[in-house]
Amino acid sequence: MTVNSERERVKEKVVKLLNVSRERGASENEAITAAQRAAELMTHFDIEASELSIRSTRSAEKIAKKRRYGSRQIATRCAYWVAQLCDCMTWQYPDRHVFFGLPHDAEIAAHLFDTISNGILAEADIYKASAHFPLAVERARQEYGIDARAVVGTFITGVEDRICGRLRILRDGKDQAVQEATGRSLVIVRADQVKKDFEALEIKLRHRRTQQSVWSAVAYRSGAAAGDRIPLSRGVKSEGPTARLK
Repeated sequence: MTVNSERERVKEKVVKLLNVSRERGASENEAITAAQRAAELMTHFDIEASELSIRSTRSAEKIAKKRRYGSRQIATRCAYWVAQLCDCMTWQYPDRHVFFGLPHDAEIAAHLFDTISNGILAEADIYKASAHFPLAVERARQEYGIDARAVVGTFITGVEDRICGRLRILRDGKDQAVQEATGRSLVIVRADQVKKDFEALEIKLRHRRTQQSVWSAVAYRSGAAAGDRIPLSRGVKSEGPTARLK
């Protein structure tokens, strides 16, 4: 095997390792481990990010249905951090979230959002059936004059806040691993492709801030603890976390 042919073979392996973050069934830890292995190969063979081809596919839209608890939309604030983690853009309609990015990235983002939404609703049902719930409701009624639904809403806010924090940490860890593996240039190339593909859609986005009230500190803390239990695997296997939660 010549030096050039071996170098080309290693470049192909590096691309496959970097694509692990978009492969079916890959967890966040697997993606970071693959990026670290790619970094070792690129350093050893002196391979630059500009030599790697990642423009094999164009961006695509994937839809995630919105779920509700009463009139409240579930996990809407988490959608931004899901998109950040999966290198996507996101926007919403009254009944759905759209994730826009490279096909595997967008597919994983939509699946992860479904996992989170299902998990929040499952945890809310568990909380309402727990011995802690009536105590929190009684205390909130005495201190704030609010009903059980507001207590559950505060619990959900705690869950969502904790999940947003976890997603942000995962995003920062993934970005650091990719930058160390390939240099910032690879991140820019992928972001530029998604941006150009989005501009071709001629969609105008409007930013909207949402803020939820916290009525019960006890319920909020219970929600934050529940937010740690919801799996954030980015795999898209049908037998994955979403299927187990349904």
